[in-house]
Amino acid sequence: MVYINDWNEYQQAVEQLYLDSPKETRYVTSWKHSQGKLVLKVTDNFKALKYKTDQAADLKRFERLNRSLMLKMQNRSEPSEGEATTSSTPVSLSQHSHTPEPTSTVASAAESPANTTTTGKAQPSSKKKGKKGR
Repeated sequence: MVYINDWNEYQQAVEQLYLDSPKETRYVTSWKHSQGKLVLKVTDNFKALKYKTDQAADLKRFERLNRSLMLKMQNRSEPSEGEATTSSTPVSLSQHSHTPEPTSTVASAAESPANTTTTGKAQPSSKKKGKKGR
């Protein structure tokens, strides 16, 4: 395995490797704390592409590569700067699912008259939970 030193060459090679064999391609990132290096490895079991960096500026490139690969995995394209981002962003589940409001008229335990005093404050239940006879 050889390290690719040029980022643009690495990114193009990674994206092409993924497009050639999307089901077999794996992407691994590792942080070597003792050396202060971030290592990226993309492989399809036949070809391995690696990139190693210790520069903080490369983190933005790393994020862009992650975003690009995730969009490719979802069969989406990156939106252009003038294009609205709503077409490429996933819609939250709360916008699609509708949970009806509860229509129950049963009062909760804290609101029931048996658990309130004359001042209206809720009193804890005196029942003990657990097994009897031990």
